[in-house]
Amino acid sequence: MDIRGLAQTILDNALASDGVYSYWLRKTETTGEDPDEYVVYTLDSDPADAYADNEPLVRNANVAVRYYHRDSMLDTHTGRETIKAREIIIATALEQGGFSLPNGWFDAGDIDDIGFAATVFEGYYGRVV
Repeated sequence: MDIRGLAQTILDNALASDGVYSYWLRKTETTGEDPDEYVVYTLDSDPADAYADNEPLVRNANVAVRYYHRDSMLDTHTGRETIKAREIIIATALEQGGFSLPNGWFDAGDIDDIGFAATVFEGYYGRVV
């Protein structure tokens, strides 16, 4: 199973219609594009949790989803409400897509020192292989 492809599809279906795009590993630069919001996701691990006859039976993938929003969005009530609504959309989409978010999400601040704050979602996707 392609966990990264699943994450991309879930995020695209939830956010792309609002102009919020998702990227694997890092945001790519696009000429003329300077979005206020975007998402970057990574596959952090996909260990086997159970074995039989030396073959994995169960895997539990770990995906980190970082929702970036321009710091200036925090300056207004409308911007803060947009951020909070987007967080709920992302969490709901991931959970409906089969990911569990046992720790919810958290504010990470400007982790890359680029003028964008980030909200981090750590999702797990367990499956029988």
